[in-house]
Amino acid sequence: MDLEVRHLRFVAEIADAGSMTKAGDRLLLTQSALSHQLRDIEGRFDTTFFLRVSRRLVLTAAGRRVLETARRVPAAA
Repeated sequence: MDLEVRHLRFVAEIADAGSMTKAGDRLLLTQSALSHQLRDIEGRFDTTFFLRVSRRLVLTAAGRRVLETARRVPAAA
């Protein structure tokens, strides 16, 4: 299963913002819609990309790999 550019952008924005609400604001999506998209992406790969730590979202090892890919794709950055 391939990640789409929009998925890479979602992961990058969440990582940069540190929260779904802030990332959603930047992406012009509600927190709920972005959360749903992230669950869908994680479900496709049967892994999690973020852990919730003290009200922040922290990348997992899998999330860091996806973020590295997102940083290399100009349309996702």
